[in-house]
Amino acid sequence: MKVALAIHHHSPGYGGPYTAISETAYYLYKKNLEIKLLENQNQYTSFKRDYNSIFKRIDLLHYFGIWTPNHFKVFYSAKKAKKKIIISPLGALEPWAMKQKKIKKKLAWFAYQKKILDNCDYIHATSDDEKKHLIDLKITTPIKVIPHGVVISNVKKNNFIKNKKKALFFSRIHEKKGLLELVDSWHEVNNQNWILEIYGPVSDDSYFSEVKKRIVKLNLKENIKIFKPQYDKKKKEEIILSSDCFILPSKSENFGMSIVEALSYGIPVLTTTATPWAILQKKNAGIIFNFSKENLTDSLRKITNMSSEKLYEMGKNGRDFLIENYEINKVIDNYINFYKEVLNNK
Repeated sequence: MKVALAIHHHSPGYGGPYTAISETAYYLYKKNLEIKLLENQNQYTSFKRDYNSIFKRIDLLHYFGIWTPNHFKVFYSAKKAKKKIIISPLGALEPWAMKQKKIKKKLAWFAYQKKILDNCDYIHATSDDEKKHLIDLKITTPIKVIPHGVVISNVKKNNFIKNKKKALFFSRIHEKKGLLELVDSWHEVNNQNWILEIYGPVSDDSYFSEVKKRIVKLNLKENIKIFKPQYDKKKKEEIILSSDCFILPSKSENFGMSIVEALSYGIPVLTTTATPWAILQKKNAGIIFNFSKENLTDSLRKITNMSSEKLYEMGKNGRDFLIENYEINKVIDNYINFYKEVLNNK
């Protein structure tokens, strides 16, 4: 089986999708699939020119992302070559996302994007929540739910017993991620036994500037530390393992790779119902809340008042749940069966 995986942004700064798609490509290759990874805008320019030769060598195109002009070009190139096409919106059609640049997206939706989604062979969603949102948009194409797979490290968090505990925010710096509200809630909780560390690429400079100003205004420079983005796998692992809880107060997530990365090391999670991780509350692996500053403050107060034993228990539950349901090889088998299903569907 020969598969082309295409993504319009492919760099560590792109966040979770970069990790997920890179690992998907690698593990599909390990399962003896022939994989062509189309990684960036320059390659797409070449791809457009040489699509005849490229499509002669593949059976199926799996495109990650929507909205870009290249998405339009690549889709019709694949259609012309009579290749099977799967599209993964990667959260770009979530309700919160659809409200951003609303007029521009509405024009694109009616001009070409809805037509593309209705005329591909399958749409891939990473969660049941994302599938529901796609159905709400009256998309007629069949939808298959397969989560991103997670490479489970042999290393896990074992020791939560220390005087000064650490909460970790490890995600893009963007209004969508709720970082400004987190700073405000951190100030209100005012637990001197905890510090908050922030890592992540900056997607919005003005928003990042506002966050830094708020930290200074609230006199939190000793309690909240901001670091440069960290892409080195070993150093990233050390940062996650040194934390005692992971916080992502996001306003919209179709999956949330940073959440599963934290869970994979046995770190308990605090996040919102705007992510597809409400089940963590049932599994006693985290605290989930409806997004508001008040609810964030209450949830933050709960998790920072937990004992080391309770934090360890929640982290262990999350890791066990992840191994059972999201381990990369299990997910890759689902992808392969999905690709076979698409190719056999005449």
